[in-house]
Amino acid sequence: MYTRELEEIAKSHGVLLHLYADDSQLYCDFKAADFAKTEKKMEQCLEDIRKWMIVNRLKLNTAKTEVMIIRSKHDKVTNPEKVKVFCEETTPVTHARNLGIYFDETLTMEKHVSHVIRNCSMYLHNLWRVADKLDKDSKIRLVNVFIHSILDFGNSLLYGINISQIKRLQKVQNAAVRFIRGTRERRGVTALRKELHFLPIDARIHFKVCQLMHSVVHG
Repeated sequence: MYTRELEEIAKSHGVLLHLYADDSQLYCDFKAADFAKTEKKMEQCLEDIRKWMIVNRLKLNTAKTEVMIIRSKHDKVTNPEKVKVFCEETTPVTHARNLGIYFDETLTMEKHVSHVIRNCSMYLHNLWRVADKLDKDSKIRLVNVFIHSILDFGNSLLYGINISQIKRLQKVQNAAVRFIRGTRERRGVTALRKELHFLPIDARIHFKVCQLMHSVVHG
């Protein structure tokens, strides 16, 4: 209820608003030819929000404010180098984190995939240190907890990304399967993955999308 006025301010400028516990996001869609008009609209919206926060004795942290312009990777027009935010020239970021997911300016999800691989590799490195003290069932549980939980988090957003990124993630799962087998040998990984009933990365993404759609349709 307290922040309802913020939604009204954003709506009055034709801007959409998402509010989280410690974060607020303003966004709108526009064509490249309308950038100057959109920039002015967003600047006016931010100024009204700044005034509202002053009236309500709140502090707006302009230093942590980021701007990202998302476009198609097929667009010939590149993003502007500077945009106006709170009357100052600001360089748009090339990627931003939203609820644990990294989005980049062309939505290739390459940054997020790299982040996932880095985290999984760290856990696998640590798991190998105690591999000789674990039985097979324990290894499977640990892979599900530390590797698959990371691979599956927000993976519906990876639907339709370049196959090269899917292959990078598949290598991580293959490494986890080798950990369960107890050898770093690459042969026979696919057969063991099927034996363990582990869906490959592309199938896990499709399954998550189908699961979400089933929930939407059937509740």
